[in-house]
Amino acid sequence: MATINLLHGLEVASDCAAGTDQCRAPTRMALLWGMLEDDLGCPDIVAFQEVSPRQQELVPAMLDDLCGGHYELLVDDRDLPDQEMILTTLPVLDDAYVELAGTPIWSAHRARLATDLGPVDVFASHYASSSFNLECEPGTFGCTTTCADGDDFGDCHPRQTLAILEPLADDAVLQLVVGDLNAPIDGTRITTLTDAGFADAYLAAGLPECDPVTGIGCTCCVDGPAPLDGLDDPDQTMDERIDFVLFRPGSGCNVAVDDARHWADGPLAEPVEDLWWAADHAGVAARFLVTC
Repeated sequence: MATINLLHGLEVASDCAAGTDQCRAPTRMALLWGMLEDDLGCPDIVAFQEVSPRQQELVPAMLDDLCGGHYELLVDDRDLPDQEMILTTLPVLDDAYVELAGTPIWSAHRARLATDLGPVDVFASHYASSSFNLECEPGTFGCTTTCADGDDFGDCHPRQTLAILEPLADDAVLQLVVGDLNAPIDGTRITTLTDAGFADAYLAAGLPECDPVTGIGCTCCVDGPAPLDGLDDPDQTMDERIDFVLFRPGSGCNVAVDDARHWADGPLAEPVEDLWWAADHAGVAARFLVTC
């Protein structure tokens, strides 16, 4: 499993200047393709967040160039500025776009995938950032009765996630919640999920918590001025860990994290079209061993 926030590169919501094609979006995608192949060995499941309409064009057009063209693309392209995608080599049993509190800005894409052991559920999402995170009012902006009194959009997102995954849990061998969740591991958004039985693959692999001074173990964020939003600065460092692969084994199953890592988490060895970074977040990757 691998996940990454791509950086949409929209001029109105980033420092990607007009004329840069959303911070060299085709080049950044090609760089990520190389990392997925060469660094991660073509994971069975790949999730993208912050997919812009431009990237909705690029990914299908470039998909045959990734890992021998073996991926199936799961997305409901609604021409929105920030959506999710799932790529997989596994048979697809079901998938759907999910509206979250704060819709149409905040959403998810869920998929049920077939394995020899049984179904695996993937919930790929971009939880609310401070740019649009209002208090929930029932019946507005996708705020459902699942949201608790006093919740803002981001507080409600893990509740909505669980409301979708819980009815599927009985026959799943593994459930995954992945993406840019815009909260640290001890934030209430994440503890809502861990209290429901989800574990953090990164920490389960014995890796160090984010050190905001050195940037080691952090996933967010490259942040600089126009024209390329800091992606042209090799001295950028990250100071938060807000991107996750969270997992929950199914009933009667055991899951071990065989390997986990961050990827795209440092500058390139040399710049490509002035870019030192492929995205403004680091990605997260994990390999699971499941027995049932």
